[in-house]
Amino acid sequence: MIHSQIRPALFVKYLLIFLIIVLSVPCLPVSGLAVKFIIKPMANVSGRLDTNFFKTERGEREVYTYLFAPGIQLGVETTKLKVLFNYTLEAYFYDDKSSVPAGEEPADDLDYVGHLLSLNTRYRPFRRLTLGVDDSFYRTRYQTAYDRLSDSTDLYRYDINRLTPMIFYDFENRFSTGLRYRWTDIDYDEKSMSDSTEHRLIYNLIYDPNRTTTLDLECQLWTMDYDFGDSDYTSDQFKLIVQKRYKYFAFDAGLGYHMRNYDQSGWSDEDTFAYKVSILGQNPAPPEGRRFLGNIFLRPRSEFYLSAERNFNNLGSLYTAHRFTADAGHIFLEKIHVRVKGYYQMSDYVRTYGLTPGGVLKKRSDDTYNISGSVGYLFTERLELTLVGGIENRDSNLADADYNNKLKFHRNYTSYI
Repeated sequence: MIHSQIRPALFVKYLLIFLIIVLSVPCLPVSGLAVKFIIKPMANVSGRLDTNFFKTERGEREVYTYLFAPGIQLGVETTKLKVLFNYTLEAYFYDDKSSVPAGEEPADDLDYVGHLLSLNTRYRPFRRLTLGVDDSFYRTRYQTAYDRLSDSTDLYRYDINRLTPMIFYDFENRFSTGLRYRWTDIDYDEKSMSDSTEHRLIYNLIYDPNRTTTLDLECQLWTMDYDFGDSDYTSDQFKLIVQKRYKYFAFDAGLGYHMRNYDQSGWSDEDTFAYKVSILGQNPAPPEGRRFLGNIFLRPRSEFYLSAERNFNNLGSLYTAHRFTADAGHIFLEKIHVRVKGYYQMSDYVRTYGLTPGGVLKKRSDDTYNISGSVGYLFTERLELTLVGGIENRDSNLADADYNNKLKFHRNYTSYI
């Protein structure tokens, strides 16, 4: 049985907002208004076999995963306004390769329909002023949609909704400043999981000494409130980000300080130096302008990305994550797309203790890596068949926390029409 639950008329709400904005375009006070409309259907069909789907140390089970994900992008763009609406339906089906052990849940009980919706708007009423609102909704089982540094193996269904109004202003002397407020709401289907609400204020002071260099002082202040009320906290993070751009490369370095203050009685406040450094390269060269960390423009002939970072996680028990990421790809003979990517993460927990395999009580520490390789065939510029294989592994100092999972095959059909 496949489970689908999306908030009442959510898709219709987003679509109506988009249509209201689009229909309002002719009313904007712009002479000689040129309007560009965007309509892009999309589709993704894939299948994979995990040798340890539930990521357990013992009792590994091989499970097939099938994904059918049609979607559409709608947009409107003028000299002053840009609006993009995206919707993707993600239908996941799971199937045990072998018989299910007695007392365990069949994999197909986890079948569900996920939904990914986003609405992004930018409006420039004046040359120096930019107003914007981003809103996104995602229904999924995968915890990394909430926290990229997550070490969780849970498959609980949840909804994540993020709303971000913003304002940016450009000064004459290469300075600009921006203020964003982000509201994030997490709602789990399982009653044993604590829902949460985050209120985050983000301030940026940006200086561009020349067209290839950007200095960005970023301050983030936020609160996290859980329904169970057992781990509420306030976080402050300050970071200086420097980016240097060349024709084919971009270098980023961000260094800051993250302080987290807990409301729970008896819990000590925590702080850590946070950083992220990266290098991004691609050929042909991307358009000029600021290049965001990890953002590879659609299907360059050659690409690579390397990064190292350190920060707190935002999901589950607190730990400091050290992550190293690599991603490289190349298109051979105009049709064969080869790509290798992976990461290695060290997770040092703050207040989580357990027994080691030898029966000694110690603070938890995990080493996790994920490596995959793919070969794709480009039937057309917008249609690709990809075969993927990979392995992921977690090595923990605590008993029953290790796992090893191999991705035996993964066929992925992606089409942008």
